[in-house]
Amino acid sequence: MQRYDRRALVLDTPDSGLGTASLALVSQGIDPLYAHDADEALLLCCEHAERIAALVVPGTLPLADLDAALARLGPRLAVGPESFLIVGPPRERPRIVGLRDRGVRWVLWEPYDAAELRFVVAAALASGDQLEPRRGLRVPVRLPVSVRHARRRADGQIRNLSVGGAWVALSEPPEVGASLLLEFPIGERLLRTSAQVAHRQPEPAGSRAETGPGMGVAFTPLPVLEARLLEGFVRERVESFRI
Repeated sequence: MQRYDRRALVLDTPDSGLGTASLALVSQGIDPLYAHDADEALLLCCEHAERIAALVVPGTLPLADLDAALARLGPRLAVGPESFLIVGPPRERPRIVGLRDRGVRWVLWEPYDAAELRFVVAAALASGDQLEPRRGLRVPVRLPVSVRHARRRADGQIRNLSVGGAWVALSEPPEVGASLLLEFPIGERLLRTSAQVAHRQPEPAGSRAETGPGMGVAFTPLPVLEARLLEGFVRERVESFRI
């Protein structure tokens, strides 16, 4: 699992619960810094300025308080609003417009799970090139999937998806190297593809984002139309985390 050398600074206000939610990031390769107010955040910015590459802020923070915090933290940070993440923002249009006007790029709507939080924090830390579907970007999803192997059929769930493969939660994953036939929905279409088991996890492992038994699969090369469909789906999933 990739570990990030750069840090995300989490502003955990008393009413947000964001600090507790983001504890799961540590086991998923991201080691955040935590601040309970702007004063503590400023001290961390002074100490770790060159390593802080994303700022995670709760959506409960009023815009005026956000402006005040950014006015103090901005000069100390090497990143701009495009690397700010607002978690759980209100859905009122004026607030959304206000965030967009400030250059905020990333949002995470409630309810969300640990995999989605990890993905969007990593997105705020990453460069634009790393978010291109063709570069193997894996997006968190929950899609039902039919798995056929050795004349047997089982139902699983795709937990993350890329143009080239997926992580499939499955109670009894086949052995590494096994050939599969997968069927799963992509929008209003049903995608059918053969695949091969690249790695498997027979027992739960709390250190992984994809907890529980399952397998990583690599798709066989898709026809052009299906590949474009899958790439478009991955891209739309990324856009769902943008404001």
